[in-house]
Amino acid sequence: MDSGRKKQFRFSEQDDIKLLREVISRNPFKERGKWADISSVISRNIDARRVRERTLLLIDQRKKFNSSSLKKSGVDETYGEKEMLLDEIIELANDEEEKKREDKSKAVKEESMCKSLRKRALENLTPSKSDEDQRNNSKMPRKCSSVISFLKEKAETEKQSRDEEFSLRPEQLNLEKERFELEKQERLQRLETEKQQTKMIQRKQTERGFFRMSIQR
Repeated sequence: MDSGRKKQFRFSEQDDIKLLREVISRNPFKERGKWADISSVISRNIDARRVRERTLLLIDQRKKFNSSSLKKSGVDETYGEKEMLLDEIIELANDEEEKKREDKSKAVKEESMCKSLRKRALENLTPSKSDEDQRNNSKMPRKCSSVISFLKEKAETEKQSRDEEFSLRPEQLNLEKERFELEKQERLQRLETEKQQTKMIQRKQTERGFFRMSIQR
């Protein structure tokens, strides 16, 4: 026989009670790493897996007994500390399981909400009324809250830009009108100048013609 091999540990009634007390105290159903802490308290010859399996076995046996007791009448039960601890542990495990389901459902809902908000942000859309209702009626996840803030700021910026555009439009129209009038005046002046130049050229040509005729005579 190998002398270096650990001696096999067998749970006694007192070991079971000690184990159950530690389970209630440390609640490994909430944090799995606590099983290792419990094993170190029970014995150096067992590990976290062994104490977990022993606890689950005791729980299963207790549940089967409770189920059997409901089907039979007149069953006397010796309700000692072990049974009391097991009932408390079953309730503790059920509470943690229910909390995990609720957390999972909440996480799925939040992820769906965040996907919708990210999609709206990528599509350059502003938050819809349903987005605002969800924000008001439930606690917004931090990662979603930043998206909501971005969309809100974007909507406000776009509104401000539109308001500024509307306020500047009359001024722009006046400027356009003034520029049109100015260009009109410049065109009229240019036409008048060209007309005067044409008259001068014609007059000079006429004068030259008279001058040549006088020489020829």
